[in-house]
Amino acid sequence: MSEPIKSLLFSETLRDELKQLVREAMRDELGRSKSTNTEEKLLDPEEAAEMLSVSVDWLYHEAKKLPFARKLGPRMLRFSYTGMLRWMESKKFA
Repeated sequence: MSEPIKSLLFSETLRDELKQLVREAMRDELGRSKSTNTEEKLLDPEEAAEMLSVSVDWLYHEAKKLPFARKLGPRMLRFSYTGMLRWMESKKFA
């Protein structure tokens, strides 16, 4: 085989390997970003009350006024973790 053909084959092989590495890295990064996105978890009233240092009764009473409260069903109230963090941040200096 002549040198230019060897060089061409080597560069194609190298390019294919690099493509595969980039695909895997992107897949890993997407997996990580999805897992951080799914960090949007819903807390039950006990967890939310502990985080906010309030009573569970207070949370139920104020749920309609709280932007991070989510009613999932007739007797199922949950609280958005990231929404709660944003709300607490906005109340720090208010």
